[in-house]
Amino acid sequence: MVKSANLCWGQHHHLLRYLRVPAPSRHEAHIGTSYPLPAGCTVAAVRTALTHLVRRHEVLRTVYDLTGTAADGRAWPRQLVQPPAPQPVVEATTEDAVDVIARLTRTPFDLAREWPMRACVVTTGGRLARLHLVFNHLAFDDVALDRLAAELDELLAARTEGRPAVLDPVEHQPVDLARFEESRTDADIEPALSHWREIVKKLPADVFSKRRKDSEAAHSASFTVPTLLSAARAIAAREHVWPSAVHLAAYAVTLAAYTGETLVAHRMYTSQRDASGFGGAVTCLSYPTPVLADLGGDPRFSAVVKASATRVSEAMTHAHVPYDRVYELIAEEGVRVVAELNFLDNAPRSCRAKRDRYAVNAAPADWAQAGSDSYLRVYEWADGITLALQALDAVMDADAVEQFLRGYARLVEAHRDPGTDLRVSEAAALLGFTPAEPPRAGTRVPERTGTAPAERVLTEVVAEVNGIERVDPARSYLGAGGRVLRLPRVVEALHERGWSAGLVPFTTARPLAALAHELVPSRG
Repeated sequence: MVKSANLCWGQHHHLLRYLRVPAPSRHEAHIGTSYPLPAGCTVAAVRTALTHLVRRHEVLRTVYDLTGTAADGRAWPRQLVQPPAPQPVVEATTEDAVDVIARLTRTPFDLAREWPMRACVVTTGGRLARLHLVFNHLAFDDVALDRLAAELDELLAARTEGRPAVLDPVEHQPVDLARFEESRTDADIEPALSHWREIVKKLPADVFSKRRKDSEAAHSASFTVPTLLSAARAIAAREHVWPSAVHLAAYAVTLAAYTGETLVAHRMYTSQRDASGFGGAVTCLSYPTPVLADLGGDPRFSAVVKASATRVSEAMTHAHVPYDRVYELIAEEGVRVVAELNFLDNAPRSCRAKRDRYAVNAAPADWAQAGSDSYLRVYEWADGITLALQALDAVMDADAVEQFLRGYARLVEAHRDPGTDLRVSEAAALLGFTPAEPPRAGTRVPERTGTAPAERVLTEVVAEVNGIERVDPARSYLGAGGRVLRLPRVVEALHERGWSAGLVPFTTARPLAALAHELVPSRG
């Protein structure tokens, strides 16, 4: 028997991200990892353990109906839990493992039919060498993956040692969380939503406005600094905050120095686990929340750290809201908040670096399709910090990426000394960015309006799918009252009426009349 519920609120971001990029680039959001295996482990033991996890965790046998029907009778993405069955496992030899794993990693997940975990066992001479797993980020966050890995370790160890496995009970499945969220009324979530509404109203239109240029390239680099771990922890201990607040402050100050702005905004990946009350659920319970840093008045770094700690606390407190509602608030304000920050805990593993190590990575062509301007990951290892930055050349060239990473680290290291407490202006001088200049005025190309038949069909479909009495073609999809999670059904309904459309244009501020011009007849 198939169980069904709406998507969990924390899954909204990853669904929209997955859908908005071209299919060949969707693998950028997949999570791939090789699992260490205990001595004596066999292929049969791996298959048994994975099938046990599939039976135990419903998320591992869940598919997604993107145009399903919600309680209000209208289209809304649904999760469908299928009955337990053996986890599919691909077998590869050492000789062909690279090609097999690359195919499993790069092929988009078929959300409507495919479970969100792919498994590949690699053998050498018929003996098990390693296990590689690929996950769909829509179904998992770091916390969920950590729990899954711990349970897999226990199941395999118990099997090889000939003893019963000891696992904690599963308290909540994702559908339990989703049904709880479905029961929440507007009044229930209004206090948290009101917090985000106030934040969104204060966001700058575009923090990169003085740096933005026309370019389609992208850059990626990483900077591993062993001493940065102890420096951040020393500052955090002195200011009585979590290290994440130190990194948030360093990021805000470095971003301000680069952009030439004193009001900077970005998005920070925030967990909903504590706020939801379903902290142990194995699903995706994180999404990027908007963060605002007002550095007016030239505050000292310690003051920015304290303010950052408050922002982290507020974000965690108000995290449990539907991501699509926050997304729509930002769209309604017409602001561009597409710089992202994420903290990733890699301890107890080692960064394997004894000294600072800067590396230029392959151009992130697939990530560049995802709609972000920049994405900074802060990896915390047992013995160091790695800062990994991806950025569109439109806002940051390769030299600026390197200067940003080195400057960020230099800023944190400088404040290891209790006697150092730089003002924002002093920090900007330390970082040494060339002052940002306002962009040159360009000639605005007027939007073309749609043909009458295409515009009529588009407005009719938007009204029908969203239950709107009348849709003004001069407004954007979201501005006209369209819900972002109903876009898959909008695209499907247009196709049924003979028109092809992509999802991405509907998430912009462009008017429907202009989008109608881009509809393509899908049949004679």
